[in-house]
Amino acid sequence: MFFGLPWFAIVAIVGILIPLGGMFYSFKEKELKMEEKRYTSAKESQELRKMILSLKSRIENLETIITDQDEVKGEITLDDIEIKDDLDGNRKSDRIRN
Repeated sequence: MFFGLPWFAIVAIVGILIPLGGMFYSFKEKELKMEEKRYTSAKESQELRKMILSLKSRIENLETIITDQDEVKGEITLDDIEIKDDLDGNRKSDRIRN
């Protein structure tokens, strides 16, 4: 007799404990999968943060380059912009087609 219990009581106790052990094992397995997902999502979020910071710095660099060029170039007025008259060219091409 094990712990003073009859054999059928021990069999019943073991029969109850084995499924509980399997349930505990599956619970721990699911818990480990969830923890792995958390770590991967945390790692991905860190990588995304690094990418965002690098993109922000690139944008700031480009903005400074553009502002430096604008200061050197000065303001452009409408008189400085040449407008090409494409209407004459289109009329010539229309005449050729007809």
